Amino acid sequence: MPFAAILALDGCYASSLAGFADVLQVANAHLRKQRAPASAYFEWRFVSLSGKPVVASNGLPIAVRDEVADRPFDLIFIPSLHYGGRKVFERFLGAHAHVYEWLKSEWQRGAWLAANCTGTFALAETGLLDGRVATTTWWLEQQFRSRYPLVDLRPDPVITEADRLICAGASASYLLQAIRVVERFSGAAIASRCAKTMLIDISQTSQTPYLPLISEKEHSDALVRRAQHWLIDHLSEPLRVPQLATRLAVSERTLIRRFNAALGESPLTYLQNLRIDTARAMLEGTGLGVEDIASRVGYIDSSSFSRLFKGRIGLSPGAYRARFQFGKTQIKSGA
Repeated sequence: MPFAAILALDGCYASSLAGFADVLQVANAHLRKQRAPASAYFEWRFVSLSGKPVVASNGLPIAVRDEVADRPFDLIFIPSLHYGGRKVFERFLGAHAHVYEWLKSEWQRGAWLAANCTGTFALAETGLLDGRVATTTWWLEQQFRSRYPLVDLRPDPVITEADRLICAGASASYLLQAIRVVERFSGAAIASRCAKTMLIDISQTSQTPYLPLISEKEHSDALVRRAQHWLIDHLSEPLRVPQLATRLAVSERTLIRRFNAALGESPLTYLQNLRIDTARAMLEGTGLGVEDIASRVGYIDSSSFSRLFKGRIGLSPGAYRARFQFGKTQIKSGA
């Protein structure tokens, strides 16, 4: 019988904490339909190592057990944790050394560890991810990289797995993560039935379509800020980097160097990303055709635009609109 600990920590998201257990419950229902032996069913506990009541980030109290199990866990799930800003979050991480030691010892005893979203930071604190592939929520990629430089971070996959360590991206990915766990312990057939029963789209394997190409990087370079503002205001105009440098009264070499120092990318890459992100907003919020959108973001050839868009986002403009356009789906009433 797979025995799971669902780790409850103050400030965790109740949805991932309880939702992970819900998937295991649905798996048990399908195992019963298959007349599986009792030893195949999942058993789980909501566990706290603090010895104190736990309150989720939305104020929901979580009923937990604080005692150590009388038998080893086969699986430990670390839910996503509320992010209250970098300093607050880092203080939180620094206050749970006893949890990381427990996770590490359970893994050494043979348990699988699964961490969701910001919970991947807690898993990384154990040191077990050093030298191994992992993912995390896309919007904290840079903070994760700077704090855990030895981890082989891959921001694109929704799920990564290495040596009984399963990481998942942004918080709703706990559903896909739970399906992966069911597959590992109960097989692909039961996992597939669970996914279909709960309408979990297992084809969502990449975070890339959700990632903005232009990140809000803080910097103090006035020249680069002037360049950014000019590019935003003249997005549809054809532009070459030497022309931009001339407009700003600096050399092309200086402009490229300053861009790389401030933003970690060249002016041309920044402009391409800016154009693609602007096009994404148009695809999501307007009914403009792809050719019109391409023209508005500075591409005369819509075919070239479409190829660049798919190369950066992983979806064609049409497929991106089909997935993300707001207000497109309507319920049809019939006689």
